[in-house]
Amino acid sequence: MRAVFVKLQNQNKMKTNCKPEQIREFIQADGEILVVTHFSPDGDAVGSLLAFGGILDFYGVEHILAIDDDVPEKYGFLPGFEKISNLRKYPLDRVFKRVVILDAGSLQRIGSAQSCIGQETTILNIDHHFTGAKYGNLNMVNVSAAATAEILYDLCLKLKIKFSQQIAYGLYVGILTDTGRFRFSNTTHKALTICGSLVKKGVKPGVVAENVYYNLPFDIIQALARVLLTLELHFSGLVCIIRLDRGNMVSDTEGFVEYGSSIRGVVLAVFISEIDHQVFKVSLRSRCDVDVSEVARKFGGGGHLKAAGFRFRGKRSDLTENLLDEFLHQIEIHKIKPGATYIQSSLDERNQYDELMLE
Repeated sequence: MRAVFVKLQNQNKMKTNCKPEQIREFIQADGEILVVTHFSPDGDAVGSLLAFGGILDFYGVEHILAIDDDVPEKYGFLPGFEKISNLRKYPLDRVFKRVVILDAGSLQRIGSAQSCIGQETTILNIDHHFTGAKYGNLNMVNVSAAATAEILYDLCLKLKIKFSQQIAYGLYVGILTDTGRFRFSNTTHKALTICGSLVKKGVKPGVVAENVYYNLPFDIIQALARVLLTLELHFSGLVCIIRLDRGNMVSDTEGFVEYGSSIRGVVLAVFISEIDHQVFKVSLRSRCDVDVSEVARKFGGGGHLKAAGFRFRGKRSDLTENLLDEFLHQIEIHKIKPGATYIQSSLDERNQYDELMLE
């Protein structure tokens, strides 16, 4: 498998984005298509997966929608949700001629689905991550898009695809969640216009908001309460760290890090969740000039300027110490002082707040 990935990496270093017509030709070729997204799926991952499934339905193409993880049950109301296969429970033991990878900044982010890629596999990569690589044979990567769902909306228009409810709801949820309910600075005029058009096509915003944000299982609220009890402030309140131990892990911790970053005076926030023995998923948020994607890269991860993540193997004490050292270094470089205003709000800033690459 490594030979396949090295080959793809070398072939695609300088590739430009493909044209919509090339994607249509890719779709209409013979054979079943595997469509996957990243593990630890967020709303954009799930919504984009379902939307692309709807595109394939439009063309009458046989396909499998799959994720190497559990899918948060809050997305269970989405049309087509039951079509998503969990590769951890139902692994695929074959190689596909065509694979579509959505919202994943690297091949490693799709987990066990990598085993479905062979030497003759053609990969279509559609993504918006700031640190994402063009690792596909065909690539449509746009870091200016608010979400991968926004890229798919444009694709639907260019290919004159009829918007089914599965497509419309998937795209709406993708943009809604990746813009933080339309409050992050990637909430552009275009993102709002797209969502408005999707409402015209039948999406009910109240139904979406109720299911995604106001219908959480009791165990998730309990976990959040435990997380908030761990809250630590460092460097005169500039940095906040919260954590969740493995014994209290729940299926969905999306958005937990935002509680740390929402504290007045905090400019850098970290959420550390233990997903296995001495294996940690780390989410980073920035409300200042510090580029947390650069911080994440130093730990083998990546993401966006204001939201990034990585996985760490080792002792939590070492992880915390290393992170604080790096944050102090960044604070000193950027001359950040307690009490000043650092919150960025310009709409041209790459300020994405989704669960990201290698989180």
